[in-house]
Amino acid sequence: MLYGKLKFPSRVLAAVLLSALSMGLQTVNAAPKKKAAPKVKVACVGNSITYGTGIQDREHFSYPVQLQKMLGDKYLVGNFGKPGATLLKHGHRPYMQQEEYRQAMAFKGDIAVIHLGINDTDPRNWPNYRDEFVKDYLSLMDSLRSANPKVRFILARMTPIAHRHPRFISGTKQWHDEIQEAIQVVAKVSGAEVIDFHAPLYPYPNLLPDAIHPNAEGAGILAKTVYGGITGNYGGLQLSDLYTDDMVLQRNVPLDIHGIANTSDQVTVSIAGQKASAVANNRGEWSVVLQPLPVGTDYTLTIQAGKQKKEFRHVAVGEVWLCSGQSNMAFRLNQAATGKKDIAQADDPDFRLFDMKGRWETYDVAWPASCLDSLNHLQYFKNTTWKKVSPETAAQFSAVAYYYGKMLRDSLKVPVGLICNAIGGAPTEAWVDRNTLETQFPAILRDWLHNDFIQDWVRGRAAKNLTHDATHLGRHPYEPCYLYESGILPLQQYPIKGVIWYQGESNAHNMDAHEQLFRLLVDSWRSNWKNPQMPFYFVQLSSLNRPSWTWFRDSQLRLMKSIPNTGMAVSSDQGDSLDVHPTNKQPVGERLGRWALNQTYGHSVTAKYVLGANNHLPLNQTYGHSVTPSGPIYNKVVREGESLVVSFTYGDGLCTSDGKAPSCFEMAEEEGLFYPAQVKIEGNKVRLTSPELKKPRFVRYAWQPFTRANLVNQEGLPASTFRGEIKTSIKSLSGFPSGEAGYELGVSACYSGFIGDYLIVAGGCNFPEPGKKKYYSGIYAAKVTGNGETLHWKMIGNLPEPAAYGGVVTSGDSLVLVGGCNGEHSLKTVLSIHLDKKSGKPILKSLPALPCTVDNMGVCLMDNRLFVVGGNQDGHPSASVLTCELGKNLEWNRETEMIGEPRVQPVCAAYDGKLYVWGGFYQNGKSSIVATSGLRYLLQGKCWNPLPAPRNGEGKELTLTGATAMLAVSPDGEAQIICAGGVNRDIFWDAISGTYSKVAQADYLKKDISWYQFNGCPLTYKLKTERWEILSHQTPLLARAGAQVAMRKHTLYYIGGELKPGLRSPGIVQLDLR
Repeated sequence: MLYGKLKFPSRVLAAVLLSALSMGLQTVNAAPKKKAAPKVKVACVGNSITYGTGIQDREHFSYPVQLQKMLGDKYLVGNFGKPGATLLKHGHRPYMQQEEYRQAMAFKGDIAVIHLGINDTDPRNWPNYRDEFVKDYLSLMDSLRSANPKVRFILARMTPIAHRHPRFISGTKQWHDEIQEAIQVVAKVSGAEVIDFHAPLYPYPNLLPDAIHPNAEGAGILAKTVYGGITGNYGGLQLSDLYTDDMVLQRNVPLDIHGIANTSDQVTVSIAGQKASAVANNRGEWSVVLQPLPVGTDYTLTIQAGKQKKEFRHVAVGEVWLCSGQSNMAFRLNQAATGKKDIAQADDPDFRLFDMKGRWETYDVAWPASCLDSLNHLQYFKNTTWKKVSPETAAQFSAVAYYYGKMLRDSLKVPVGLICNAIGGAPTEAWVDRNTLETQFPAILRDWLHNDFIQDWVRGRAAKNLTHDATHLGRHPYEPCYLYESGILPLQQYPIKGVIWYQGESNAHNMDAHEQLFRLLVDSWRSNWKNPQMPFYFVQLSSLNRPSWTWFRDSQLRLMKSIPNTGMAVSSDQGDSLDVHPTNKQPVGERLGRWALNQTYGHSVTAKYVLGANNHLPLNQTYGHSVTPSGPIYNKVVREGESLVVSFTYGDGLCTSDGKAPSCFEMAEEEGLFYPAQVKIEGNKVRLTSPELKKPRFVRYAWQPFTRANLVNQEGLPASTFRGEIKTSIKSLSGFPSGEAGYELGVSACYSGFIGDYLIVAGGCNFPEPGKKKYYSGIYAAKVTGNGETLHWKMIGNLPEPAAYGGVVTSGDSLVLVGGCNGEHSLKTVLSIHLDKKSGKPILKSLPALPCTVDNMGVCLMDNRLFVVGGNQDGHPSASVLTCELGKNLEWNRETEMIGEPRVQPVCAAYDGKLYVWGGFYQNGKSSIVATSGLRYLLQGKCWNPLPAPRNGEGKELTLTGATAMLAVSPDGEAQIICAGGVNRDIFWDAISGTYSKVAQADYLKKDISWYQFNGCPLTYKLKTERWEILSHQTPLLARAGAQVAMRKHTLYYIGGELKPGLRSPGIVQLDLR
């Protein structure tokens, strides 16, 4: 529990210390006088922190002295702290060799509170003797136990070391963390109790003036921690301040209800017929988990601990969101352009607000001492409660958050609760937790009021507010970590669905630092709520005449694309050239709502928000299809002649907001000199030309700080500022194998891969004569060097029999060929091929056969584990996944069954303990299926999860049936699955189902190639972000089914395939990912 939440500031501490002084308490270093009733002796064993180094009057204010006062006359507390002492016997000052150790032994404490390890972070100690720490700690405990066999051990996790320590980033922080873990091991091995000196002090670096030693107030916190550990008295039942009448609990998830109570108290939680109990541990912590609750509006939540009982009435269950950021999120509804009208209509008892406002605005004034004292104790936010929406409560609430919540209320028809803690002017770093910044961005913590990572306006305003701070350690809402510690930690992981965020103005001076900070922010909050997939939707900065804002808006777009489960609401069309606070907040809140409805709630909803006269979404209207989450999002640019063609996601119905020609597009060649572009809208793409440019490479849009860019989609939603460039290179290579009669016509479903510098192609099939399929057995090799555009092939051997429609993976210097079929039968065989180093001839080795015949399946490899997915198994469509370990016993096992129908001709890839599958078909008359969606199998959890379908540049779902998939690592080190080719879902289904509504069956093979609409759009599924991206526009070079793919470094080679049913391609296409 936070010290600030415990309301234990200096005022309380002063009363405690004055009382201690009046009684003339002293620490005890010798045996007490005999009394009728022996006192419980508490030995405080430690280093300079126990001793009281740095405390002006340690004889009265060290933590053992303050502990004595708290415990009273029945206890006798001894201070056996030795400055500089190490736990390690080989340390530079071993505790067990000091006089204080001998005094502790003579004291024969009934309770031993041990706080050692801080000095072991010295580079003389931990790096050399870390393996001895647990043993030496246990040895110290054994010694104290020899003096008093009944001694009760309480081990303290170490106090923090602040970032100001001179060795903090050179090892001290890391070693401190490692020693904390070692202390936990000691406690586990010995059965000792553990208390935490770290957590209650960690948010208060101002209480560590020299970065190590707590001052008198910090020592009081330690004394209170020990007092609780000894007595079990933690002040009774305590909960987060979010627990009030009218609170909203999150639906559809197990609910972790937790808090503080006295040790060993049984805490019982009751709601909606559920009752769960837990017992508070020695640190006063308790937690129960309730089963998901159904939606409701008038529950009663009861929490009882012993004789204490807290009852919360009119509790709702629905959707709970945290709304945070800086002034544009804090901007009130009564300040908004549409506020007056909507405030009058604000009356909804099932829409509830928890409005956390700062006690002091960060105006350009020096704050008084009372303000600084409260800030130093993290008491920045005013006390508040949950309140139902009314004109009075809505008027003072965030306008963006209100419109967001209103949209969810009207769409989901369930209670909605919003928690808002936005603070004007707050930079991103103020919202990130301390450990994250200490470990991943420590430079931003150093001397923050004079640190260029922090915006000069932010530093200047904070310095003005802190004018009267004589300590130079005073806290401020803009300080790194402060708002996390005062505004996020006190929420105590209250269950929420997700976050909406509007911030960036105070970080726009340094786009690169913000990119790092924003990622840390999202990770920090997801870690706090123990939900790595927690939705995080944010607002892109609007338009304003500040030069850095173009790059910053583009950076925010790239962040959205690279961080999973995020979405970005564009607001540049609502900007004001002179005011950082545009007043039209309704469209912004509703654009955030679109992301939630589309991405979080997966909603095909019953209402459609229709674009209104003021370019926003009127409330309370009905709609009948899925919500579009965003305006056009830049996807890809390709060059066609002297034109650049830009495609967009969510680009259906591209047009302009004002009916004029598209504006604010610019192009540049290699040197980066931009010229205005002439723009033509073509479906969901735009074609750009400029008479000034012959070989354009770069494109940018809305690249003005205050922009009047006008591109929107059919929903009237604006496109984001973006900057793009041509990257992917696709070209056709000359040369195709021709060692067997008919092979030169091209084949599909061959086996292919690289062995060293040699591209290997084997088997395959085609139709050298119409209607007569021929299978091949030849093995071919071509050496691939440099940037050559012609491949020279040589037939180097033969497979044991003709084969196609199997699978192939690369394993070391070999290819492994799995299954397949030919004109006679399906195959069980598994072969490995490698090349003889002298002759270059293939050496074939038979591996253990499959447990059944398999063809038209997906095959992939992860480490040495080979997967065979779906296909026809023993002649029947299958959903089975077969596996075996290469290089081991090579036994085949049936790993699992895919959920849903069988999948023939799927694609698959495996990475990091997960198997990914897309596409495939199942022929079953009118019930036939051509799959577009994907599946992910978790090997450890042995469970399947659905994955989104890929989409082409027009946003239409694609099937990867008959396509290729290859796991690749991009040049920036991110894993991805590259897919290309595949049939058209609708046309293929029309044929396999026997419907033939698009063409007569007799004419099915007679149509032109383009009629079959094979996918020629290369795609990548980013495993980090779990999102599909388009690598290039549709190209006929890749519009094939049944092609094979091989990879060498960052280049993919697509071999053969059919251009349409019955017609094979002799083409080999090179796709460069660099």
